[in-house]
Amino acid sequence: MAVGHGTAAMARDFVDQFDVTFEVVTDPGRETYRLAGMQRGMKLGLDVLKAGVRAFKRGHVQGRTKGDAFQQGGVLVVGTNGELLFAHADGGPGDHVEPDQVLEVLRAAAGSASSPSG
Repeated sequence: MAVGHGTAAMARDFVDQFDVTFEVVTDPGRETYRLAGMQRGMKLGLDVLKAGVRAFKRGHVQGRTKGDAFQQGGVLVVGTNGELLFAHADGGPGDHVEPDQVLEVLRAAAGSASSPSG
C-alpha cells in the first residue's frame, strides 16, 4: 500500500500514470506522515544536487509536483500483526532507502510468517 497526501483525484492520476497494481490511499491532512515521523521541509545542498544529477542520468525526470512539495516521504514495513518491521523517514530530496534493503525485510517477514511457531 502507498499513502499519498494529495487529493483523491491525484491518487487516481498516480495509479493511472504509473500503472500501479497495489492499493493507493491519500491523507491530505498528512496525519499519517506526522505519526510516522516523516519530515516536512526542503534541505538543499550539494548532496541534493548530486542526487538530482544521478537521477537525471538514469532517465528519471520529475514532472509537475502535485500536493505538498515540502513533505518528505519514507518507507514503513508493517507486519500482518501490526508490528513495525522497518522504518525509514527521508531526510530530504534524494535520501531514499535502497530497495534491496526493503526487499530483505519483506523476505524475512514472509519467511517467519510461513515457519511454524512453537
